Amino acid sequence: MKIGIIGATGMAGSAFVIEGYQRGHQVTAITRSASKVTRMFGNEIPALERQNFELTREDLTQFDVIVVASTFSRASDHPRFAEYLHDQLAGTDAPIVVFVVGSSTLQMPDGSVMADRLGLMRGQAPWIEVAIEQAAELNYLKTVDDFAWMAISPQQAFMPGPATPTYLKSDDALIFNNRQESRVTTGTLANPTHVHGRFTAADKF
Repeated sequence: MKIGIIGATGMAGSAFVIEGYQRGHQVTAITRSASKVTRMFGNEIPALERQNFELTREDLTQFDVIVVASTFSRASDHPRFAEYLHDQLAGTDAPIVVFVVGSSTLQMPDGSVMADRLGLMRGQAPWIEVAIEQAAELNYLKTVDDFAWMAISPQQAFMPGPATPTYLKSDDALIFNNRQESRVTTGTLANPTHVHGRFTAADKF
């Protein structure tokens, strides 16, 4: 399988690079800096050097799967980039585009969604803007079905680490393990399953 990782040098993106490579897939880092990819992964991982909003339909359709794990200097670019990729890929069945969206879009145990509360806190911290815009990104994706997309969300605690042998999964809810922890490692999250939907996982122990 040919997999392109947008944002390959970040915490989530690098986990997808490593997981894909270890599983024997052909992994390409789609990046603004090919030299940074070489510094991180050596010569094992080829790089496609592009700015995000310069990616073309031809660039994208050479892959079976695209993972979008980018961070943006402007939070509003999260939904804007989802729209851009939709424009490039509308009417295609491949690649499947996997968007990494924040845990603020998951349901709390009381049924509320954290992102809905954050509107009252807008402007207080950069992460709040990112959370709100990633919620907008997911809401936009839910309105389109003419390209193959899926979204994955980490849990409240998202940390580097290998995949755990057992994990809990859900579509839209925060998950708590038997220690009442809502946590997931990057390795566990690098195994998504839902096209035209959202997937989340939590480490069981």
